[in-house]
Amino acid sequence: SAFFIDSALAVPQLLGAGVDYIILDYLAEGAMGMMGRMRLADPDRGFPGDFMDVHIGPFLTQIAQTGTKIVSNAGAVNPAGLAKLLRSKIAELGLPLKVAAVEGDCLMHRLADFADTRDMFDGSSVLEKIESADRVNSLVAYTGAFPIAAALGAGADIVITGRAVDSALALGALIHEFGWGPDD
Repeated sequence: SAFFIDSALAVPQLLGAGVDYIILDYLAEGAMGMMGRMRLADPDRGFPGDFMDVHIGPFLTQIAQTGTKIVSNAGAVNPAGLAKLLRSKIAELGLPLKVAAVEGDCLMHRLADFADTRDMFDGSSVLEKIESADRVNSLVAYTGAFPIAAALGAGADIVITGRAVDSALALGALIHEFGWGPDD
């Protein structure tokens, strides 16, 4: 399932089918810039509202009833903010769902560390790009599957990440379900 263009019917159809996991991939590089601008305008935002308004928020009761686990990178540049909003809605509904936020992808505090880096495609100076930009909206590293698996292992029903590797969303669930290690 994915962001803006995905059907509002996908989640209820999957819940009705009795799936174990629903994985929602919200992010691409362009989305990160947009979410970064959103968070600059409002520090409590920085994630797509569709997650709460369209895809997951309206179905929290069914998620709790079915036991379906949700894994999503919808946290964008503010996974803790989305997790907080989600926990608030869950409490309001009186549901027993547990939410985990996987963080560590944001590198904005380390922007200066990348000044000597060269662009991987054209070899140009990253410092020159930083200096010529009006501002930097986001700087993130891709996180992997093991933090997602750990969150599921700790009892999370819904796992929210920032910029995780696309495959990590599914692989985290598989690692959790099958007990895979880094060498598997």
